[in-house]
Amino acid sequence: MAKLTSGSWDPPIDSFLFKVQNSPEFFNYYNVPEEEAMDLALQRARGYLVEAASRISFECSPDVDFMDIDADFGEFGFALTNEEVELLANLMFEMFIAKDIAKLRVHINLLTSQDLKNVYGVGYAERRSFMEMYDRLQQNNNVLIDRYASKDRLTGKRKTISFKG
Repeated sequence: MAKLTSGSWDPPIDSFLFKVQNSPEFFNYYNVPEEEAMDLALQRARGYLVEAASRISFECSPDVDFMDIDADFGEFGFALTNEEVELLANLMFEMFIAKDIAKLRVHINLLTSQDLKNVYGVGYAERRSFMEMYDRLQQNNNVLIDRYASKDRLTGKRKTISFKG
């Protein structure tokens, strides 16, 4: 039997923030006071959460409606399981990394390899390693979505398909 949390967005957002705690660019903004910077970081995290919920809805047929959200109160219309909290946080992290990939691709197209090494201090091997890490992250999240979709969210029992002939 799965343990349920509230429908609040706080648990997945807190888990996501723990995952990005060593990424100063997520929390620091130029000439912005610390409190306002944290508010901006939380706004971004909420955006990632909505994107993650959408992805779950699009990629599988969950037992609950992940688009049943109240953005004003930061709540889902259902209680989350711990597994759903972590699935959302992992997808949010992937979306966070994807933003860096998009920036990196723009710079790669504009700069030579030597320029990238001079500006960012990273060469081809570092960029390739980063892209491989991102690919693994995507693959792991796809596996998590598949596992989530194959089980009853409350009992954890595998769903079965009944064929009527």
